Amino acid sequence: MNIQSTLKIAVVAASVFAFFFAQPAEAADGKNAYKKYCQACHQPAGKGLAGVFPPLADNPNIKDKPDYIAQTIVKGKSGAVTVNGTTYNGSMPPMAYLKDADIAAIVNYVNTELANGSSTIQADAVAGSR
Repeated sequence: MNIQSTLKIAVVAASVFAFFFAQPAEAADGKNAYKKYCQACHQPAGKGLAGVFPPLADNPNIKDKPDYIAQTIVKGKSGAVTVNGTTYNGSMPPMAYLKDADIAAIVNYVNTELANGSSTIQADAVAGSR
């Protein structure tokens, strides 16, 4: 077997390993990123600030919508949003400067820990939606 064949096999093996054993962004990692980038507005427990910043906790608008949450982080959001009967009319700046893995981790934390959902997203899905 020559060196080129060995390298091809190594690349294929690494790709297969990464495909089957890649870990999704964990909600635990997202908690730290949430604290750093989101908590100032949405508050530590995700309850928001009445009339100013909408809650993420128990928010039916985002529950199990990881793509929507990711898009909101990447592109920002402005205009009226009603959450649990309360209307918020503010602006969230785009945070596209964050790494895909950090966005995925934040999304997974927000959805599973704050919004009580079960759906998750991986960094490659965030990258594909930019």
